[in-house]
Amino acid sequence: MTVSDVSELRLAWHVFRCPRKSDTKTRFLRELARTVAQAPRPPRGGIAPPFLEIGTRSGGSALLMLRVLSDVYRSVGPAPFVLTVDPYGARPYEGAPFVYDDRHYRAMKRALAPYANHVHYMMDSELFLRELDHFYLWAASATRRLDRFTLVYLDGSHDPEIVWHEIVTLLPRLIAGGSLIVDDTDWFEGAVRRRLDATAAGLGVRVRHNGKQSIIVKPADTA
Repeated sequence: MTVSDVSELRLAWHVFRCPRKSDTKTRFLRELARTVAQAPRPPRGGIAPPFLEIGTRSGGSALLMLRVLSDVYRSVGPAPFVLTVDPYGARPYEGAPFVYDDRHYRAMKRALAPYANHVHYMMDSELFLRELDHFYLWAASATRRLDRFTLVYLDGSHDPEIVWHEIVTLLPRLIAGGSLIVDDTDWFEGAVRRRLDATAAGLGVRVRHNGKQSIIVKPADTA
């Protein structure tokens, strides 16, 4: 099932509640909310593979995902996990004068603490992806490896080589019908965007652009 029971008005409400914790414009948060709401769902009683965000900052977009998932699954079954990845610490932000520090970490913890289906990994994406085959979650009294994701949202490092490594590593783990959203692909003279457009057919995916975002969709008939 991929059609959302959550109305556009309801999604707009969730977006309205989150911008204070996110510096992403409403237009792009609406796209994220809609993609989360329309993501593939498991059969009733099943557990969907987790949603993944790399680059959490103050937690606004992760909060949006958690709120929308709570709405989508309120009468269906347990909401899937939302995994967030960010090392925090006082470090520069590639391509911009921003600096991450402990304020962002505290803001993220306050925003996401109420959600038991949220798990944070305090590491950069390079370490997370390298160790991914060793991670698992407990769900429904069983361990589940992190070998599949329903949706991936990339908003961490914007270095083109790092972002491309994230894309090609995570695409094979995306379930059929799932989406991978890459933020700020207009940075660095659009290097990631151009590479996506040139290789989409070979990767077996559909790519479209929404302003600064690029949305990659894995066809539903893909294994």
